[in-house]
Amino acid sequence: MNILPCGRSAEDVALKLDEPADVHELQCQWCHAERQRLKDQNSFITHLLESSTPQHEPQAVSDSVLGKISQLIPRQKLWDVQDASTGAHTRLSSLDIVKAIRRVFAEATTIQLNYTEIKATDTGAPHRQWNVQCWISMAEETSVPVIEKEVLDLVREAITPLFAWNEVVVDLVVEDLHGRPIESVTLREEG
Repeated sequence: MNILPCGRSAEDVALKLDEPADVHELQCQWCHAERQRLKDQNSFITHLLESSTPQHEPQAVSDSVLGKISQLIPRQKLWDVQDASTGAHTRLSSLDIVKAIRRVFAEATTIQLNYTEIKATDTGAPHRQWNVQCWISMAEETSVPVIEKEVLDLVREAITPLFAWNEVVVDLVVEDLHGRPIESVTLREEG
């Protein structure tokens, strides 16, 4: 994964490319440059496809698009997990899990999720122990102890429907408005 100097990953910037830039991305030179690079890359791909593929061959268009996209999109880490509802062994990508976490955090009113990453910490398959990194900004009227519980609850709410787990450790970094860390804490939850 390509981590920008500000601590965000290129993947996080790419996931939000179709959305307006958040406060951090508006002020961060690295995120701004990465957004521009990705938009230029998308324009370049569109131009290549329009100029190099005959219009009368739809299969050629599909093959060309998929071939070029597979070269540009970073490969996702796939995790062996146990489906929470069926108990069946399945595979989930980091991107799918991060998207679920972002969806849940999007409904929070006192915190904003700036960056997140997830990885399994056990060696067995299916994985049941997880580490989640969350970089957040919080509302001024809220305290860190209150936020700690809320972050644990939100992470649990996001991952529980996806897969069975025994333990999740959340490395929480609270940032100021400019993306500078002001407090860091590790939280643990057992399922």
